[in-house]
Amino acid sequence: MSSSNWDSAVIKSIGYVGIGIAIWSLFNGLAPSSLNDIFGLAVTFLLYIGVYLIISIVGWLVVGFPVHWFVKKYTNGSYAFYIAIPLIIVVGGLFNNSPKILGLAALFQALLFRYYLYKKT
Repeated sequence: MSSSNWDSAVIKSIGYVGIGIAIWSLFNGLAPSSLNDIFGLAVTFLLYIGVYLIISIVGWLVVGFPVHWFVKKYTNGSYAFYIAIPLIIVVGGLFNNSPKILGLAALFQALLFRYYLYKKT
């Protein structure tokens, strides 16, 4: 593993999950039906991109990078160690009314980060 790949792995994981959420939302009732809906959808997606990027960057700085450092230093880098914290958030969200998309986004970002970080080139 090259330690210089972590930055591109983070960018890819944030980008692919963000695009996936946007496409998923289009197929779940946000598809526009008029010109006015298209303008509203454009504003919604601009707000979504900004908020998603802020939440993702703060999440990586506060949780992701410390977990990555710990996993890299003390474990073998298995997928199980990378998904442990996001999985706790997802399972915890099942028992209350918190938004489950945040935990799932963190889970998929961690999986993609691990994949791109240790990917054989």
